[in-house]
Amino acid sequence: MKKNKLPLKKAHRILAPRIAYIVTSVDKKGRVNAASFSNLTSVSTDPERLVLGVYKPWDTIKNIRATREFVVNVPSKDLVNEVWICGDKYAGNPIPAGVDELKVAGLTEIPSEKVKPPRVAECPMHLECKVVWIKNVGDHFLILGDIVSASYTDGAFTEDFVQVIEKTLPLMEVPPGFFTFPNDVSQINRKEVKNRVAAKLENMKVKIPKKLKIYEKPLE
Repeated sequence: MKKNKLPLKKAHRILAPRIAYIVTSVDKKGRVNAASFSNLTSVSTDPERLVLGVYKPWDTIKNIRATREFVVNVPSKDLVNEVWICGDKYAGNPIPAGVDELKVAGLTEIPSEKVKPPRVAECPMHLECKVVWIKNVGDHFLILGDIVSASYTDGAFTEDFVQVIEKTLPLMEVPPGFFTFPNDVSQINRKEVKNRVAAKLENMKVKIPKKLKIYEKPLE
């Protein structure tokens, strides 16, 4: 199988598609800023924490440094144009500092539960965060955030808190200006896979240590 060389400056595109988020923050005067991001991921579940990568010149990092708070809003595919508007300078639609991108995009602000930046009403899911630390990692700052509140629109999750993808339709960025979204959900047959692994290990004459037995319990 032939492998081709990708220019190093484009290496991050191998990590695509990535979920697109709208991050809201406020400055010291309480003015709202909304910006689109895909450099974000969960890094801890106890406590619940995430990391966000923010380009150094952007207003988002100035606001977060000043207030130590931000909100991650998860848009659906129906908001693709609004996400691109909030992309601001990244998207080639520069909006002056102090101007609320949500108003430009026609999106609705609603109060958050535990932080000052607002949630975006049209987005089906939200994570309110407070800063743990900010680190310089290159042309971006990396922000570790404690998730202090999580909320969702009715119908976005099952009673067991499994996201209903058919309802949320999370938007995913490929390269700049190209988006996709999941349109199918596959559930693993855990028993079948477990038996397959057990049979393979037995064939390889590998014994599972007792300390690894705890991992046989399905993840919640």
